[in-house]
Amino acid sequence: MALDTMFEAMSKELVNEVLDRLRDEAIIKLDQDVLSPVISKHQLAKELCKSDKWVKDNIFENPRYSTDIQSMRDKGLIQMTAYGEKTRVIVNRKAIKKFLDEHSAELPWLEGVK
Repeated sequence: MALDTMFEAMSKELVNEVLDRLRDEAIIKLDQDVLSPVISKHQLAKELCKSDKWVKDNIFENPRYSTDIQSMRDKGLIQMTAYGEKTRVIVNRKAIKKFLDEHSAELPWLEGVK
C-alpha cells in the first residue's frame, strides 16, 4: 500500500511539473509578437540574455548605429520617452529583429552576459 501512495504522489508531482512548464511556455508566447508588435528595452534584454545596460550601450546609444536608430525613430519604429535620468524605450519587434540580423556579427555578444 505504501508503494501505491508513493507512486501516486510522484505521479502528481510529475503532472504538476508538466502543467507548470506548459503554463510558463504559454505565458512566454503571450509576451511575444502574437499579441504585441512592440517590445520594451527591458524585454529585449531578457530575450537576448543581456543586461538593460548592454542593450542601451551597444544598440540604442552606440554611435556606430546612430543613423540606423535615428531612422527607426523617425519612422516611429522606436519610441524613446525620457523620465528624468531614465529613458523608456519601446521598439517594433520586426524592426529590431531585422536590425539584429543585419548587425549581430558586429555586436560584442560576450560582454554583459547575465
